[in-house]
Amino acid sequence: MTFTNHWTDTGPKLRTYAAGIPVYVLVDRHTGTAHCYSDPVLPGDDPTEAYYGSDVKVDLGDPLPHPAPYPTLDTAPFLTA
Repeated sequence: MTFTNHWTDTGPKLRTYAAGIPVYVLVDRHTGTAHCYSDPVLPGDDPTEAYYGSDVKVDLGDPLPHPAPYPTLDTAPFLTA
C-alpha cells in the first residue's frame, strides 16, 4: 500500500524491486487503484535500470489478477482501509 511518500513507492522502490522481486503489488489509496507489476526486466548489469514489463491496474473493489501461480487478489477490503 502506498504510504506518505508516493514518489518512493512508485519510483525508487519499484525499480529496486524489479531487480529481483518477480511480482510487486501496490495499492494506491490516492488514486483508488491497485497494480500488479510483474515480468521484471534487467537490461544490462545496472540494477537501477530494472523495470517491470507488465503492469495490470484495476480500480479498488475489482479483482486484481496475478500471474501464475499466484491467486487473484480481492481488492474490495482496501475500499475501507
